[in-house]
Amino acid sequence: MLTNLMSQALEGINSLVGNYGLSIIIFTVIIKFLMFPLYAKQTRSLEEMQEIQPEIEKIQKQYKDNKEKQNEEMMKLYQERGINPAAGCLPMILTLIIIFPLYRAIYALDLSQTSFLWMKSLSEPDIILVIINGIATLGQTYLTTKMSGSTAQTGATLWMMPIMIIAISFRFPAGVLVYWITQTVLTVLQQFLMKKKPAKGVAK
Repeated sequence: MLTNLMSQALEGINSLVGNYGLSIIIFTVIIKFLMFPLYAKQTRSLEEMQEIQPEIEKIQKQYKDNKEKQNEEMMKLYQERGINPAAGCLPMILTLIIIFPLYRAIYALDLSQTSFLWMKSLSEPDIILVIINGIATLGQTYLTTKMSGSTAQTGATLWMMPIMIIAISFRFPAGVLVYWITQTVLTVLQQFLMKKKPAKGVAK
C-alpha cells in the first residue's frame, strides 16, 4: 500500500515538474515537512542528552570497573530525566523505513529514460551518488554525536554508519539515492538550525 501511494505521489509531482529526479527531491521535502514534529522532538532529546553529559561522565568514572552497575545507574538517570538515549537514531530509522517501499515504487516507474544532472538514467546505480551519500551520512552522524555530547563512542559511531551506508548504497538505483541524499542533507540542515534556535512548543 505504501509503495502504491509513493508511486502515485511521484507520478503526480512529475506531471507538474516533468522530471522524476526533481520529483523525488520535492517528494522528500514534503515527507520531511510532515515528519517535522518527530524530528523536533528528537533534536530536543539530543539537547537533553548534552545537558546530562557531566552526570553520565561521573557515573562512568565512578563505576568504571563495574559495567553492569554503570549501565544500571545510567538507565536510572535516563528514566529520572525522561530521556530516551536511542532518540538520536530516529532520522536514520525513518529513512530506512521509507527507503524500501520507495525502492519498489521507483522500480515500478519507468526511469530508464529519465536523466538528471550528470546521470543518464535514474534506474541504474551511480558511484558518485554512493560517495556523496556516504559523506552526507558522515556529516549527519558527526552532528548528531556532537549535539548529544557523547565522547565515549565518537570514533566508532562516526565511521561505522557511513561505511555501512556506502555498502548498502551500491544496491540502490540512482533514483533512490537522490531521495536518500536529499533526506540526509535536509536532516543536517534541520539539526543545525534547531541547534541555533530550539523548536518551541514541542512536548518532551
